[in-house]
Amino acid sequence: MERKSKLNLLFFTPYAGRTGSEMFLWYMFEHINKNIIEASLVSECEGELLGMMPPYIKTFVTLKYPNTKTRIKQIIARKVGQNLYEKHLLDIHKKVNPHYWYLNTVLMTDKVSLAKKNNIAVILHIHELKSDYALVSKKQLQEAIDYATLIIADSKAVYDALKIMGAKNVMLQYECIDTSKIKADNSNSQKIKEELGLSRFDFIWLMSGTSSTRKGIDMAPAIATQLKEQNAALVWLGNNSNTGMDLMIEKEIEYNKINNLFFLGKKTKDYYDYMNIMDGFVLTSREEPFGMVVVEALALGKPVVSFNAGGVSEIVTQGTGKIVNSWNVSDLANTMNEVSSNKIGFSSEKAKERAGDFDVSKQVINWENILLSLPK
Repeated sequence: MERKSKLNLLFFTPYAGRTGSEMFLWYMFEHINKNIIEASLVSECEGELLGMMPPYIKTFVTLKYPNTKTRIKQIIARKVGQNLYEKHLLDIHKKVNPHYWYLNTVLMTDKVSLAKKNNIAVILHIHELKSDYALVSKKQLQEAIDYATLIIADSKAVYDALKIMGAKNVMLQYECIDTSKIKADNSNSQKIKEELGLSRFDFIWLMSGTSSTRKGIDMAPAIATQLKEQNAALVWLGNNSNTGMDLMIEKEIEYNKINNLFFLGKKTKDYYDYMNIMDGFVLTSREEPFGMVVVEALALGKPVVSFNAGGVSEIVTQGTGKIVNSWNVSDLANTMNEVSSNKIGFSSEKAKERAGDFDVSKQVINWENILLSLPK
């Protein structure tokens, strides 16, 4: 494949929202070497990150979720054998003329069939583990693994899963953060603690994630119950799913008179001030490909306790927290007690240093080297 002076990539992403996989692109785009890589972005939705992209990133929104007028056009086109969605993608391709389509997340593997039909080379970036592979068909994922020129894994855990599935050219690229953006106002955090009535507790644990069983939301009441003996509280940040699970948890809290568990919902404004109310971070996920929130917690100088749920064990090092090698709530609570009483020799400086290993300024160099190793 002949290459222009720059490597030209057309990125595809599902939401352009603040998920870890999509924030990865945003961070990289802000720090990319524009002299060697040219990037454009296609999103299935008009997410908030589109409006935050640097001016040198061209952005497009697909017709996947059309308005009424566009939907009617698509129905009419289908009757004469045309697929306006695919046509739109190919029109964008002609406009950008990229060397590769960069499919960001397993959800974007649905583009592989179209790329293959049109002899377009593909880079696949997988940020997910087993449970999320169920979001796509067996045929779709297999075709993507077989066809991609390069597959990027966001942790060793994901790398190993891809190798088991037969992926050949797999490279490891950790998620990243911009540590300069992780700032908290201690006075505002203290104010939030007082407003929530958290000052009465000796230790505050925080978890950040959507209220799903994969994130372990169902374990929260049991964890909070065991934390009572430690006079500790558990605070949960993140979207409420409003499912029957949420109802069960509400009733469980009421039935067992649990008064040390707090659900604050999603906090976009002052997010790090809310995170900063914690004394320690607990990751309750059953499966976590990497764990960006873990890096954020370390960047705030907080210790981390987590189940051994995937990539998180590649982040937490000695003196920064502890991994629990079981799925037992009592084991988790006992480990949280060890950490809160600092029996592990926690160092806030070590935690911040470890977070710095995943700073975009370091990770972008590895990412660029991976991309520039592609066939010319």
